Amino acid sequence: MLELKLDRVSRHYKQKIAVDRLEFTFRKGIYGLLGANGAGKTTLLRMMVGVLRPTSGEILCNGQEIGKMGGEYRMKLGYLPQELGYYPNFTVCRYLEYLAELKAVPPELARERVEKLLKITGLQGSGKEKIKTLSGGMVRRLGIAQSLLNDPEILILDEPTSGLDPRERIRFRNMISSLGRDRMVLLSSHIVADIEYIADEILLMKAGKITESGNLQEILKTVDGKVWECVKTPEQAEWISQKFTVSNRKNTEDGRVVLRIVSDTQPAEDAAQISPNLEDVYLYGTGENPG
Repeated sequence: MLELKLDRVSRHYKQKIAVDRLEFTFRKGIYGLLGANGAGKTTLLRMMVGVLRPTSGEILCNGQEIGKMGGEYRMKLGYLPQELGYYPNFTVCRYLEYLAELKAVPPELARERVEKLLKITGLQGSGKEKIKTLSGGMVRRLGIAQSLLNDPEILILDEPTSGLDPRERIRFRNMISSLGRDRMVLLSSHIVADIEYIADEILLMKAGKITESGNLQEILKTVDGKVWECVKTPEQAEWISQKFTVSNRKNTEDGRVVLRIVSDTQPAEDAAQISPNLEDVYLYGTGENPG
């Protein structure tokens, strides 16, 4: 059984602790990683793919330290970084064929894989276009395609839907759902809906630590009784917004404001408790607005 284990993993940058003694075990399935900017998400992912070495602790794949596995680990791995590196004058097909060669995909399979992934990512009509002519969303789709070239057992995606329109995001979510049946997928995103819809397990990260983990129902229980709704005048709404974490505000036809508030205590006498969603958990756990 595939297993990727974080064993007291830390990463320091001079006086800053980016990742702080993390312990967690990943197996097959889809994991969603949520956290504000600076929480340590990208640093963690870069260590898990071997781009960075931990300052202390180990990352183990089926009991072996990944730094000692070399090519054996890389063959199991697909990675989409936040910023995709590419040769701007390469065509889409040439770029994917080049990376397939670097990933040791047999030549007889490479063309078939490239054609299949172009279709999956909606780039089948762009194979002969130079990458420098593509839109940001198309470059993101190209990044998703390259991460899948070697049919990896471990797929690590850092902000994969950045730059995609709503239809493309839905297509991507559906694709990841099908991929997660027989591999380990770790998806980092600021877009709460992407995590909420497809993750089997959700990890909330803050200040280099995993503060909460569990399936959606388990995560939502952490803010039971802490989400409220009330209707106020605009002046009252501004006062409440300064005192409490407001996850949503909506104007009514009569000029008042419906507020959704995340708070340990009742924010107003007429505030009623309502069912939480993942955005509420995000706000409660990070103190930041979702992206």
